[in-house]
Amino acid sequence: MERHLAVSQFPDGYPVRPGNFVMRNRVMALISDATVIVESGERGGSLHQGWEAIRLGRPLFLRHAVLADPNLRWPKEMQRYGAVGFQEAAEILDFVPSVRSELRVDGMG
Repeated sequence: MERHLAVSQFPDGYPVRPGNFVMRNRVMALISDATVIVESGERGGSLHQGWEAIRLGRPLFLRHAVLADPNLRWPKEMQRYGAVGFQEAAEILDFVPSVRSELRVDGMG
């Protein structure tokens, strides 16, 4: 935190509690241009961020291996609400607003 940006709705030293992670994931979806889930079980914490990204209208990307996992229900449900599958990281760059604008500024896009 001394040399990098730290964003939190909790003051320094605030006790770590399970409910804090849900709130943190919501903040992460709010301040992010996009959310990418590469792995999660049926009750993984990243699902909170994924649903919040969908609610906010932000892009949500799910790794194809997660979408293809027959033991998981949430990926297909998120896909019905707009999540996009991806195989390679480069596939998502066109969807991320800050990357598109930086590419145009640099003359590459």
